[in-house]
Amino acid sequence: MDGKTQGFIQKKERGLDSFRRSMRRSVRRGKGKSALAAVLRGVLLGASITVIAIAFFALILNWWDASDRAITAINQVVKFVSILAGVASALAGGGEGGALRGCCVGLLYMALGIVCYCLLMGQSPQLTGYLADLGMGVASGGLFGMILTARRGTA
Repeated sequence: MDGKTQGFIQKKERGLDSFRRSMRRSVRRGKGKSALAAVLRGVLLGASITVIAIAFFALILNWWDASDRAITAINQVVKFVSILAGVASALAGGGEGGALRGCCVGLLYMALGIVCYCLLMGQSPQLTGYLADLGMGVASGGLFGMILTARRGTA
């Protein structure tokens, strides 16, 4: 009876190891498979970087008397850096369509920013007033996606 029990335990352990190997394999294969999840991860990363950067910038403005032009320029830099980080995150898992993923990240990031701004300011969103921001998000996201895809291809 010990021989049968021992054989059964060995099979069970072997089965568990096989299960673990197949799970690791499926996780590795699943990386980068869902383009939508990658884009959403990029948008969330970009939004979180924006929130942190704007909070830090607001603290700095307590001591620094900046002009409106400087504030606008810094806000644009924060947007570009956030979109770049979001696109890099969306492309980290691999996959195809770097420019398309970048455009989607840029568009969704800017749309989320516009909606949050309108909610905070109590305005109704008017798409015509924010088309330039949406276009900038699409253009910069697509450009960053192309650059990062080309850079990854040559590396």
